[in-house]
Amino acid sequence: MQGASIDAIAADAGFTKGAFYANFASKQDLFLTVLEQKFATALADLEAAMPGAGVPADEAHNAAERFLAYADSDPEWPRLYQEFAALAARDPAFREQLAARVHELRERMAAVFEHWAASYGVKPVFAPQEVAAMTFFMADGFLMHRLIDPALDESLYSKMVDVFLQGLLAQVEGVHTPGAQAPSVS
Repeated sequence: MQGASIDAIAADAGFTKGAFYANFASKQDLFLTVLEQKFATALADLEAAMPGAGVPADEAHNAAERFLAYADSDPEWPRLYQEFAALAARDPAFREQLAARVHELRERMAAVFEHWAASYGVKPVFAPQEVAAMTFFMADGFLMHRLIDPALDESLYSKMVDVFLQGLLAQVEGVHTPGAQAPSVS
């Protein structure tokens, strides 16, 4: 996207350059708008996958698999996201805008995790914001490395989430979850 001209972007969308600027100040502004939509969709899917009503390990595993399916639904998105992350490393003003949106998503993820843990009567040893950050970093890193190595075994991501959940549950005393069992990490 960085190499694409505003004319090309507008034409691909079926609009004029003027229409583009009537709605967006820059390509970065367009990216941030799309990012907000992508984050909102991913968050809604996380909430749906982790209602706190089933077996925790199954819900977390399902959420991981759904996340990868969502990422795969737009194969260009992870590349574009990494491209703009690299831009944020060079552009402090854009970094601030991107960081604010990522922070907002992680706060909303933390609320999902907090509700999820409470529904099972669990008080994690880590703050929900820390769990959200760790989860976000795992997803972000996995998607980045999949760009580098497209043959990467996708089952590794759900296994990573399984191991992460096992580690969190191992640190919680008195987990009262009907049917809770350690997730399989085969």
